Amino acid sequence: MPRDVLIPTDGSPLAADALEHAITAFPDGNITLLYVIDSRYTAATDDELQPERKFADLLATAERNEIEVDTEVRVGHPSREILRFTENAAVDEIIMGSHGRTLPARVLLGSVAERVLRRAPVPVTIVHPHQRIGTTHHVVAIDGSEQSHKALEYSLSVFPDVETTILHAIDPMETHYGEGQLIHSEEAYERIKTDAEELLADAEALAEEHDANVTSTIAVEWGPNRPADAILDYVEDNDVDHVILGSHGRSGVSRVLLGSVAETVARRSPAPVTVVR
Repeated sequence: MPRDVLIPTDGSPLAADALEHAITAFPDGNITLLYVIDSRYTAATDDELQPERKFADLLATAERNEIEVDTEVRVGHPSREILRFTENAAVDEIIMGSHGRTLPARVLLGSVAERVLRRAPVPVTIVHPHQRIGTTHHVVAIDGSEQSHKALEYSLSVFPDVETTILHAIDPMETHYGEGQLIHSEEAYERIKTDAEELLADAEALAEEHDANVTSTIAVEWGPNRPADAILDYVEDNDVDHVILGSHGRSGVSRVLLGSVAETVARRSPAPVTVVR
């Protein structure tokens, strides 16, 4: 079934990157472009003809790719209107740039993208400028949490024919604490590896149920709490063009993304990142 995809735009070039990704990832998708007039700064009556200009480049991109897109205009706080439209229009996916006209590249914190990423009830894909875009190699990062299981289910259901690597990152130093000191032992490390292998085996079994083409691997990153670095290193070194992961892990709190692995990967990944709640 075609996915209903929402692409918010504020007229910045990143919306074009988001649209290119949407066309590649969802060639049969129903795509809607949404422009929100920010009522905090611009009176709607002063700008009521301007939004159509914001769509011009995006509509040209759509025409060049021989697809049709819908356009919508709303007035209000951008992130709130994006979320409201998502719920009212039964959107399946949100794809958006990591920042707008006022923020430098790779800045997510405090932006509209960051607020949507925290609160959206559907998968959100963040696209940075000049990223790899394709459907040849996806990575799904899992950690045994319910959210990472949902991320894997999403990947297997939405992209069943794409070569996919299931990645679990481990930290050899993440063993246990005794008397305030980090205690590391080979025995503890072996237990961590065994748990990782069992987690990946369960993931592979789920992939078999979906007849999906997957491989699995363990990424090792020395240092406390470094799964994000391990994921990013793997993406950089293996020509990955799409990363999928849960909104928070085993120690995360629902609807809180700040400082999490998902937020770090979304900020720094050389490929688009989809965060699944």
